[in-house]
Amino acid sequence: MRIILKKNYQRKLILLCKEKNNLTWNELANKIKISEGYLRNELLKEKRTIDERIYRKLNRISGKNFDKYISEKIDDNWGRSKGGRTGIKQPQLLVNKTSKELAELIGIILGDGNVWCKDGGYYYLRICGDSEKDRDYLLNYVKPLFEKLFKRKMRILRHKSYKEIFLAIGDKDVVYTLNYFGVPSGNKKINNVKIPDWIFESDEYIKSCIRGLIDTDGSVCPITGRNYPYIWFTSNIENLRNSFDKAMKKLNFKTSKWNISKNRGADIYIGNKADIKKYIEIISFKNKRHLDKLNKLKM
Repeated sequence: MRIILKKNYQRKLILLCKEKNNLTWNELANKIKISEGYLRNELLKEKRTIDERIYRKLNRISGKNFDKYISEKIDDNWGRSKGGRTGIKQPQLLVNKTSKELAELIGIILGDGNVWCKDGGYYYLRICGDSEKDRDYLLNYVKPLFEKLFKRKMRILRHKSYKEIFLAIGDKDVVYTLNYFGVPSGNKKINNVKIPDWIFESDEYIKSCIRGLIDTDGSVCPITGRNYPYIWFTSNIENLRNSFDKAMKKLNFKTSKWNISKNRGADIYIGNKADIKKYIEIISFKNKRHLDKLNKLKM
């Protein structure tokens, strides 16, 4: 169910929540478990009607009941655009609850995915990888994982010149759902993305998300002179590095400090043998390229 408030009252409700509790936009977005971009660019500007669950949360945060300003309640699939035109299909959530599988998929997208929402009706999710080394992982693990969660089919695209393979889907509901669960649209570095706060509610969610991140933006290789595998993660996004640190601390892993280089980016590793064994036991890998490398090295 979606709530349509009288003109300007959706904006007033959101601003009341922010100002009364002295919250930043990011803090308010985290409280209601949506992306900051969706909150500021869609709900605040009244471009979208408001989901009833979000509406009730905002009422609680504001300390005021806005029910008297409701002009209409509508089914999730249909609503009104700004200006009052009827019959325009509103985006709908394709996933209605958090899960380990969703946490892992979000880790994968934060690693090697891109989510786009542009004017003119362009909504897109793309997940990329090496056409040789990541092919098995993308086609036989990531694609089925996404399709089971979202009940939508992904296309397979290849770029022969650069040895790249892509899983792609253009779907407004997919983008809306990812935005809702904390993955904003647009350039990840500019957006300074992070692991969504809801993932920290469960150690199992954290393990799944970390597996997704390292299976995509991680690697398994030793340091020169040592023949056992180190587990590496690379990221040029500050918030993602900070939330990765938070996740590893919550799971009681010891990691190196971030090595930040202008040429190579920023990386971090698990180098303690006990923690490497622990990672393999409680998180492991789904990407065959890492498993193959792991099996070639001795612990």
